Amino acid sequence: MSTDDLLFDRVGEVLTARGGWRLEPSTSPGGPPSWCLDPGGEVVVSVGVSEGAVVAYLPARDREVSFAGPEALVAWLDEQEAAADPG
Repeated sequence: MSTDDLLFDRVGEVLTARGGWRLEPSTSPGGPPSWCLDPGGEVVVSVGVSEGAVVAYLPARDREVSFAGPEALVAWLDEQEAAADPG
């Protein structure tokens, strides 16, 4: 297993523990799979691994955010959720 594959598996473990995330196979032949959060039926965050970095893609903003590892991703997700729900 490659380093990216191992990292992708670690990302999957932390995201599935949060709930609401699902594994999405590649949309193009030979492309990598991703973990997706789609609470309303539309993907709001897609997470994959590329060259040793965890990369989150926000389709609504057409923006990518890179992280050193799953822990940094989880911290960022927590911040995003807190900002979206100020209550």
